[in-house]
Amino acid sequence: MSIETANTSPALQPLINAAKTAVPVQAPNLDPVQAERVLPAEKARSNQSVDKELARAIEQVQVMMDLRSRSVEFTTDESSGTRVVKVVDSASGDVIRQMPAEELLSFMRNLTRMLGTFIDKTT
Repeated sequence: MSIETANTSPALQPLINAAKTAVPVQAPNLDPVQAERVLPAEKARSNQSVDKELARAIEQVQVMMDLRSRSVEFTTDESSGTRVVKVVDSASGDVIRQMPAEELLSFMRNLTRMLGTFIDKTT
């Protein structure tokens, strides 16, 4: 349905007339080189703020862990490539909690090995 064929009330007529005479607005043409110069700076600034927030959060976690005589370890499982977080008792060195659990890590290691077996073909 076009504006001309619409059945409208007289109150809407000024709006319709304004829409008919409105000049379309065009988006400014950006030089691709200029856009590439501007965007990395913005990205770097946002990465810096995220890094600062992350550092602050890690400090807060460390303070909480120190109060309970515990520590947090961030590692990467070499076989599966999965990131692992462990909460460890500082006094005894015992693992209190691990995410993901060792059983899940073992499953992911085996799955990776099995997928390699299924995908490898001999002709």
